[in-house]
Amino acid sequence: MDTLSIHDYVSDRQAPRNKIFLPQNLISLLEQGEKVVYYADNKTVITDNQFAILSSGNCLMTEKLPVNNHYRSLMLFFDNTTLATFFIKYASIIDKIPSKPDRPNQPFVVFEKDEFIRTYITSLKLIQSKPASFSEKIIELKFEELMLHLLEKYPNEMLAFQVKNQEKYSDFEIRKAVELNITNNLTLEELAFLCNTSVSTFKRKFVKLYHVVPSQYFQQQKMEMAKTLLLQNENPGEVYYKVGYENHSSFSKSFKQVYGISPKQFQQQNMAVPQQQLNDLR
Repeated sequence: MDTLSIHDYVSDRQAPRNKIFLPQNLISLLEQGEKVVYYADNKTVITDNQFAILSSGNCLMTEKLPVNNHYRSLMLFFDNTTLATFFIKYASIIDKIPSKPDRPNQPFVVFEKDEFIRTYITSLKLIQSKPASFSEKIIELKFEELMLHLLEKYPNEMLAFQVKNQEKYSDFEIRKAVELNITNNLTLEELAFLCNTSVSTFKRKFVKLYHVVPSQYFQQQKMEMAKTLLLQNENPGEVYYKVGYENHSSFSKSFKQVYGISPKQFQQQNMAVPQQQLNDLR
């Protein structure tokens, strides 16, 4: 595989959430549509007014078509060696960027498009359309051009970007993948995929960490969240969506299994107590 390559991706089909293995890091210059990306410990949404740099490795992706149009994205793939070479080549610039010890590492960074980026996309599409006319060296220079622009405009975000290798996940990383995706309705297969483990290994580690099977844990966590929202007087018809259920009936069924009454009854009972206390004070 080339260390740097450009691809123009077009689709007329809505793509559901799919397991994706990115063999290289990706600069996704989205032109039309919307992309949702899940990593083990984070999630991001990219619109066509934005672009993103995504780390290599396992992730989940959903592609949403714009109304009456195609999904289109210009993609620039680069490997870890290319990124390391860039940071070494421009070390004198990078060393001048103030250090931030609390800077979080991220497997992706998302930016708003500016005039530079829009012009850059046009130039990149010209190169992609005539590959025989351009050498690998020019593609390398285009990569450096973009990275230098981003490093100048978004230094902290760029230095927070961390490439992810296919490393064994620790218990702490498994917990992050689980607890940051409670309401995202990821399947066990998807969670295991994000954690670079088999489903059986993931289940074994899960039970060791949480002392319950995954289905019980996720139901408990969602119900605790739902209870808190209902006590804050949230509409039960909106709570189900916020805690990750696809419809109100399945949410009500689960809630009743845990608390013995429907979400509406629970809210009415608990809202009635403060009202009665208020009446007693009058």
